[in-house]
Amino acid sequence: MANTTVLVTGGTGFIATHVIDKLLAKKYNVISTARSEAKYSPLLKNFKAKYPEGTLIYEVVPEISADNAFDEVLKKHPEITIVLHTASPASFGYDLPLEDAYLKPAVNGTLSILEGIKKYSPQVTNVVITSSIVAMADTKASFSGQDCSHVTLTTDMWNPLTWEEVKDPMEAYAASKKYAEKAARKFYEDEKPSYKFATVNPPLVVGPQVFDDLVTKQMNSSNEMVNMVTKLPPSTEPQTSFPAITVDVRDIAEFHVLAFEKEKLADERIAVASSACIGQRFLNILNDNFPELDGKICKGDYASVDKLEDKMCPRYDYRNIIEKAGGYDFIPLETSVIDLFKQYLAKYSIP
Repeated sequence: MANTTVLVTGGTGFIATHVIDKLLAKKYNVISTARSEAKYSPLLKNFKAKYPEGTLIYEVVPEISADNAFDEVLKKHPEITIVLHTASPASFGYDLPLEDAYLKPAVNGTLSILEGIKKYSPQVTNVVITSSIVAMADTKASFSGQDCSHVTLTTDMWNPLTWEEVKDPMEAYAASKKYAEKAARKFYEDEKPSYKFATVNPPLVVGPQVFDDLVTKQMNSSNEMVNMVTKLPPSTEPQTSFPAITVDVRDIAEFHVLAFEKEKLADERIAVASSACIGQRFLNILNDNFPELDGKICKGDYASVDKLEDKMCPRYDYRNIIEKAGGYDFIPLETSVIDLFKQYLAKYSIP
């Protein structure tokens, strides 16, 4: 491991920072990319303090959708043998046309890293790309807010959404993930490179940031979906918002590493989840564990949560992935939410 160098693109992202943390803890050498020095400097300082003997280098890639975006990084670092491509748009509210904000960066960025590896990095043995559950699941059928108990998510599914049907940023994000993953798989089939190729397709990712001092007032997109329940009006009605399946960020980071460490996962579409969840579940966890939020956040109908999740959340069957990983114990959702809000409330308050 000490002689193995891993490239992590998009190295300031929520999942990516946890991936880097896992890699450094396991003594891998890490090269990462960021849009600017200003973006990566605080992280680099913190990682160097946490792992003084570790090797972490950031390189600037200002625009991942540009032609040949990663070429200079790959040419400069012939020691890279494993590539984890996590860079992709994962926020909402861009002041750009949807195609420019989501589709082009996702597809072009993915193809750019694969083209760069083809031209300059024949030594690469494993490529892992961060995709998403929204590339797999029919989001309208699986997370509709209606009865979804008949839906079972598996690793061989594709979201039927086409770009022509996209109407809003959420749909644009989902479509961009599907199109980027399909483009990567077509490239792999057409080019037949020597490396192993896997994708990691996480569901709703919840949990703390790697470093307490870098927590910001505005949560990252997936954690903000949890935080939205703190903004619900007072009610004693069951809170049916945000039906989803979820995983802790530290677990999904681990599966990015297992994707190349475990031979049986190296060519897989890796989808995992720890539990179903719904708005009422988040409220129950917060009300049970944070007395300082009493009277500030909605309580809803505490006893309704199991019945709500059973009806409104899809089932999932990812046993094939867990078996190939050799088994895995996931961090419980309650722990994820508690760790997230303990960290957040140490710096900020909920109005």
